[in-house]
Amino acid sequence: VVFFFLGEWRGTLIAMITIPTSLAIAILLLLPAGMTLNSGTLIGLLLSIGRLVDDTIIDIHAVERHLRMGKTPKEATIDGIAEVRLAVLASTFMIALALSPLLFCGGIVQLMFVELVWPLIFGLLASMLVSFTLTALLCANWLRPEAERRLAETRRPYCYIHTYALMPFQRGLDWLEAGYARSIQWMLRNRFWSFSRKMVIIIVGFGFYFFIGSEMMPLADVGQAYGILEMQPGTSFEETERAVFAIERIMLKHPEIHKVSTEIGTETMLESTGTYFTGYAMPAANAATFMLTLSDMSERERDIWQIIDSVQAEAMRTVPGIRRFQIKEMGSDVMASAQAPIALLIYGKEFEVLDHLGKQVEAIAKRTYGMHQVATDWTMGLPKWEVKVDPRRAQEVGLTVSEIAEQSYYALHGGLTNEFYRLPNIRQNTILVRYEPEDRATALDLENLYITTSDGRQVPLKSVATLEKRAAPTVIYHDNMRRVISVLGFYRRGEPPSMDLAMEVQMKAMAELNWPPGYGIEMRGDMTQMMDSFRRLLFGLMLSIVFMYLVLVAQFRGFMQPLQMIFSLPLELAGVFFMLWLTHQTFSTVSIMAVIVLTGMDITTAILLIDMIMRYRDRGVPRDQAVIEACPQRLRPILMTSLITIIVMIPVAFFPKTGMDAYSSVGTVVIGGLAVGTMLSLLDIPIIHTYVDDFIKIINRIFLRREWEWPVTERAGTEMPHS
Repeated sequence: VVFFFLGEWRGTLIAMITIPTSLAIAILLLLPAGMTLNSGTLIGLLLSIGRLVDDTIIDIHAVERHLRMGKTPKEATIDGIAEVRLAVLASTFMIALALSPLLFCGGIVQLMFVELVWPLIFGLLASMLVSFTLTALLCANWLRPEAERRLAETRRPYCYIHTYALMPFQRGLDWLEAGYARSIQWMLRNRFWSFSRKMVIIIVGFGFYFFIGSEMMPLADVGQAYGILEMQPGTSFEETERAVFAIERIMLKHPEIHKVSTEIGTETMLESTGTYFTGYAMPAANAATFMLTLSDMSERERDIWQIIDSVQAEAMRTVPGIRRFQIKEMGSDVMASAQAPIALLIYGKEFEVLDHLGKQVEAIAKRTYGMHQVATDWTMGLPKWEVKVDPRRAQEVGLTVSEIAEQSYYALHGGLTNEFYRLPNIRQNTILVRYEPEDRATALDLENLYITTSDGRQVPLKSVATLEKRAAPTVIYHDNMRRVISVLGFYRRGEPPSMDLAMEVQMKAMAELNWPPGYGIEMRGDMTQMMDSFRRLLFGLMLSIVFMYLVLVAQFRGFMQPLQMIFSLPLELAGVFFMLWLTHQTFSTVSIMAVIVLTGMDITTAILLIDMIMRYRDRGVPRDQAVIEACPQRLRPILMTSLITIIVMIPVAFFPKTGMDAYSSVGTVVIGGLAVGTMLSLLDIPIIHTYVDDFIKIINRIFLRREWEWPVTERAGTEMPHS
């Protein structure tokens, strides 16, 4: 791409040297920052490539324009790089400042993107350094004067490449520049229609936002998943083990599953609480957890969700006694081992009412399109005997309620001793002391349980208390000091995203169910994190725009001229929303981060255009003529950088490797935003410049009572470079 656009193999060689050099410097800077090469840092370096190419191409193209004016390579290098120096500096600092809010925004957003943003900033700074040093040195020594270059083009075998490959492409670019100049002329004569067309594109583009869903983080197939199994309340360890073996036999039917690590039951508090304990899979005698390792995504025909859904569906259908069985992909982000992405929390006072409402909401979720593996996190049904102590009788025998409760509990559940059972080269075991199973099998055994008084006497439990059988929850959860039950579910690619599904189920539940006073439903899971993350990211985007505006104010020495660069933002967003809709992707935290990066890229296009227009006007060239002459000169470097960035992002957007598919929306946003934003910026930013110029004149005429004209700061007639 660089070779065909520049038409000069030496310029291409310079780009092939400076771009890897900038990348190498950026990678070296990761070392003092304590960072490693991983999916996050690699995506950041990949995003920086577009900017590295941008700086190099702008410099080389500027030097070659001055060479065509008959200057020596050193003179052309000095004049060409000086011409674009401010534009490169402004765009570099602008993007770096735009990204800086992501480094200090706090919360999960900072954890997710800190390893992506730093490499990108390092790449920008390295590119700027190389642009002003190595690129200038190589241009001054390797590029040839125009006459010498023309002579070299006639020598064999290069002449064949030049005649049959480069020249047709260069003529096509010349034709494109001429057509671009004619388009600018027409739009200057029809500014109202141009402005109307821009507004229509923005309105239509923003309309696509309502057809794309939202999610916290795009799903990623990294070849790993973990499962949570919970049998019906009261299921023994042996029954749970048999169910686990049956599920493992089902997993063996899927050749894509290479390894399965299973943990059944629970251990004491002094031993391991489980390798896969997450806070949402409480270890119990009737529970198990699975860790699944699958083959690489590129080696299998089915994705991870088709496989785990198949395992889960067959297990629920064929293995008796399962209450809850859910398998979740591990993902590639910091949310990988958290609760289910869709979680609807029902709060209230009474367990029985919560359980009833939870089952009703679960039924609604199961019949909602896009919901998968729906289950509640607990249920009623655990058999419980409630001991009601008779205070008068307990006082007569010298017992308190707490003493009766403690002795009853430890007799049934047991208690740990202060000593450990040790054998050589064998892990130590704790010693649990409790009644024999045959002495605690029935309610009669519990009634005849002996309670020891303070003076050593033993009385049966039935003499000081009565027993009542009730159902108890398997687990008790609280949220903000409220008793809660959660309905958990998952979503899949190509179907409604997590936020849309959570809102749909919640609205259906609120409309269809009878909610007693004091009971309600709220969204948790991805929704909670997503709202906080979107707030932080959008605040970071606003800060980025402010920082970029201030940099532009410093570069253009005024507050009005930078406004025309900010107008490129709605143009890029129109392309972003259209591309997300076209590829069936969602608006997520990754998308917003990509928009922040894209904003800096698109404003760089505006900077290049306006900077050249202002250089012409500084020499006294009339406004419309300056626009017509300046814009075509920036067409080639703008098209080159945008095209190369799009080519780099195509594999990320459409052919992601294992673990990188969570960041595919980065490529989609950059491709859509650059394609549409660059095209519209080339057409509309020059027209916006004329509107801003007219607005400045009106402000001066109304408020300052004077006529304002563009100040001529350079000698009239100064030679300007031409394409």
